[in-house]
Amino acid sequence: KTNNTVDLDIGANSIITDLTVHNDELVVGCGSTAKIQTRNNAGTWTAATDDVYVSHFTRPENRLWRGQGTAATAAQVSNIGPTDNPRTLSNWSAGITVGDAQIGITDLNSIGEQIFVSKPDGLFPGDISAAFENVLPNFPRDIGNGRPTISDGSDVYYCHPNGMIRYPVGGAPEEVGIQRQLR
Repeated sequence: KTNNTVDLDIGANSIITDLTVHNDELVVGCGSTAKIQTRNNAGTWTAATDDVYVSHFTRPENRLWRGQGTAATAAQVSNIGPTDNPRTLSNWSAGITVGDAQIGITDLNSIGEQIFVSKPDGLFPGDISAAFENVLPNFPRDIGNGRPTISDGSDVYYCHPNGMIRYPVGGAPEEVGIQRQLR
């Protein structure tokens, strides 16, 4: 028999876009449809009172990064330190626009201390100075690009509607797997 209890009702029009663990709490983002929520080990849910919206999370080392979830900030990332409360807007760094400000983020990943921002127009590794350069600048733009992106070891796998690109950190991107080659 199935127990149909609901742990948290985020609302009829809200969709969870990503979740992670930070400060021993489950942190849930719902894009622009609901503010960030956290769940502690006792099972208590707390919604942000500040306007903190999240489309995607990643955790390079001990920092938490977010893709900012509103239409006006859809191409921005920001981060907090290892003990900062993610529900408090002032804890987050200023937004960093990645690539074209009109094109939203489709996924975030990390390897070690490096963050990787996926967007329909490419893959943008971030460096220590918060500069994000597109390593797929001539790739055909498609809304399905970078959904999802996977990091494994020292490789990032950027999915697109016709297959997958493997980006070895610091190396050259290459098509992998069985797919229709894009030219």
